[in-house]
Amino acid sequence: MRRFVAAVAACITASTCLVAAPAIADEAANVAAVAHLEAGTLAAGDAELAAILDADPTNDDARMGLGAIRFVRAIETLSQGLYRYGLQSPRTMMLPVVRLPVPVNPDPEPVTYEAFRDLLVGFVDDLAAAEQTIDGVGDSGVKLRLDLAALRYDANGDGTVDGDERFIAVIQRVTGMQADDMPATLTFAFDKGDALWLRGYANVLMGFTQFWLAHDWQESFDVAFPHFFPKVESDFARALAAPGGDPMYAEGAPIADFISFFHMRWRIADPDRMAAVRQHAKAMIALSRESWDAIETETDDDREWLPNPRQTSPFASIQVNAERVAAWRAVLDQAEEVIDGKLLVPHWRFDKGFNLEKVFDEPRDFDLVLWITGPAALPYLEDGPVTTSDDWEAMVGAFEGSFGVSALWYN
Repeated sequence: MRRFVAAVAACITASTCLVAAPAIADEAANVAAVAHLEAGTLAAGDAELAAILDADPTNDDARMGLGAIRFVRAIETLSQGLYRYGLQSPRTMMLPVVRLPVPVNPDPEPVTYEAFRDLLVGFVDDLAAAEQTIDGVGDSGVKLRLDLAALRYDANGDGTVDGDERFIAVIQRVTGMQADDMPATLTFAFDKGDALWLRGYANVLMGFTQFWLAHDWQESFDVAFPHFFPKVESDFARALAAPGGDPMYAEGAPIADFISFFHMRWRIADPDRMAAVRQHAKAMIALSRESWDAIETETDDDREWLPNPRQTSPFASIQVNAERVAAWRAVLDQAEEVIDGKLLVPHWRFDKGFNLEKVFDEPRDFDLVLWITGPAALPYLEDGPVTTSDDWEAMVGAFEGSFGVSALWYN
C-alpha cells in the first residue's frame, strides 16, 4: 500500500506520471484483488478486476488477481450448492468434491442426481474460466501478496461472510494438515511460477470432475449419497429404514453402501468428457514443468509459496531440494509416457500391460470390481514396455516417505 500511495504522489507532483502510471495500475489491481479476497466480496472483485483487465490486457497483476478470485469463486459456488442440499460428509466414505467443509444447513432442499450433476458441470465451467484467466500471466514480475489465513468466501450463500468462512479450511481438509502443521505465517507473494501451479491444479480438479460427468452413475448416487445429503430423491433412499439406535446399522450401512457405490457399473454417458480427463492430465504435467522452470530461475526469496532449493520453504515437514525437484520431474516424464500409451500399465492378472491412452480415448463402461479382477482391462492389453513398481519407487524414494503430501504441493 505504501508503494501505491508513493506512486500516486509522484504522479501528482512530478512529470514522471507517464512512467509511473503502469506501476500505479498494477498496484491498484493488486490491492483491489487482496481486499476482495480477504473480505470475501468475490463477485464485486470479479467485476472490478475484469474492468481493469479489459482496460489494460497487459496488466498481469489484474490478470493474476482476477484468476485467483475466479478460482476461489468456483469453490464458493460449489460450496453453496452443497450447503443448499445439506452436505454432511461422513468420515467413513470420503469422496472427491463432497470433501469440502460446508456449514450445517438446518433446512436443506431435496437433491436429485440431475441436480448434483448440474453442480459438477458448473464447477468444471467455473474452473475453466479461472484457468483461462490466469493463462497469459507473463514475466512482468507479478506478485499477489496474500495472507491465506485471511482469505474468505461465502460458503453458505447467505450474502454475508462470517469470520469462520475461511478458505484455509478447504486447504486443511484437502491436504489433511492440522493447524499445528501450518507455517507461523501464511502470507505469500504469489508469482509467475505460482500462476502456472494454480493453472495445473485447476486442471487436476477438472480432470477428476470430468471423470464423474463422463459416466452415468445414478445407481451409485441413489445408493450412497443418502450418507451425504439428508433428502436424496431416490427409491432406495425412500425405502431405507430409520437408523434408530442399533449400532450395527450405524456402522454397517455406510460400509455396505460404499461397496455398492463402486460395485455398480457406470455407463459411458459422454465419451468426449472421458477424453478430456486425459487432456487435463497432460495439461497438468506440462504446466507443472513450466512452473518449475519458472521457479528454478527465481533469484529472490520473497514469501515463497513453492520455493526452489535456494529459497526458504514455508513448510517444515515438506522440504524442497534439488534431488526432490529432479525426482518430481522424473515422475512427470514417467506419468506422461503412461498417459500417452508409450508405457503400459501392469495388471496383476496378465503378462501384458494395458494402454491407458486408449482407456480414456476409447472408453467403455466403468466397473471398478472388473478392473481389479481383470476383465475390464482385457480390451486394452498390448505388447510393449510396461512401467513397474521398481521404476516408481526409484523416483519417489527421494521424498523419504512424504511423496503423497509432496505431490499435492509440488503439483
